[in-house]
Amino acid sequence: MYRNILVPVDGSDLSEYAIPYAIEIARRAKGRVRLLRAMPESLIVTDIPVSIQASARKLAQAEVDRLVKAYGTAEVPVDAEVRIGFPLEEIKRAATKADLVVMTTHGRGGIQRWVMGSVADKVIRLSARPVLVIHPPAKRSKAMAAAGALRMFRDAMVSLDGSPMSAQALRELRQISEGGTRVHLVRVVAADAAPAAVDLAAGQLKDAASDLVARGVNVVQAVEKNDSPAEAIVDYALKKGCGVIAMTTRGAGGVERWLLGGVTDKVVRHGPTPVLVLRAARALWKGGKRPLGRRNIPVI
Repeated sequence: MYRNILVPVDGSDLSEYAIPYAIEIARRAKGRVRLLRAMPESLIVTDIPVSIQASARKLAQAEVDRLVKAYGTAEVPVDAEVRIGFPLEEIKRAATKADLVVMTTHGRGGIQRWVMGSVADKVIRLSARPVLVIHPPAKRSKAMAAAGALRMFRDAMVSLDGSPMSAQALRELRQISEGGTRVHLVRVVAADAAPAAVDLAAGQLKDAASDLVARGVNVVQAVEKNDSPAEAIVDYALKKGCGVIAMTTRGAGGVERWLLGGVTDKVVRHGPTPVLVLRAARALWKGGKRPLGRRNIPVI
């Protein structure tokens, strides 16, 4: 299981909502949690007085100290650090020593997100570490986050499409699942799929579930008909009360990604269920090359 968990925070209750999820995962793995606060980019601009920078850093340190006191226990050690730098770069550096990154996202869509991006989205695209992405509700509390964290270990969903890449998500889910976790394996086919196609998908799910079944895991297999895979995945997770969805992504970047979109991207943006995103291993990419890629993108 994940033992070293990184949680980027920015001083908002939105980012704080991720901490109970990290705490619960660490508790079960006998691990630890590190909070990271990266100072706003403006604080590294030279024309800002040193006194203002020092004051801002002091406030940030006080905030993370408060979070450590609020969430840290003898069972789950929590520590924190404040760094001055661009958030994405600082998260990348810190994540090299983590097994999992847990963070929230605003879930914005449309042209604003395409132009401005978001730290969470960039971490998902560039990270070689798994990222648990949480889309908090408008009205949120520490108790709600703690309850959501427990649901991850009751019902977990894996979206499969028959490819070796998607199967990676099933293997990764074992990091946060336990003997009592009910695992939902879901395959989406076209709304007008022929019976033979549905039977083929069901057979592939049965093959994927065989190892879990042999180990005594409670497995639910479902073939969903829908022309929108993302919609089908989100609807199923809500209908069955799944606490987490495990998916893979190729991590492609650039304009083409925003025009074409991606199932994982849509589920992260529009689904209220936390998504465990795993960047696909290069060995599983066709020809060993990054799909749609025309430039090298650094990874964590």
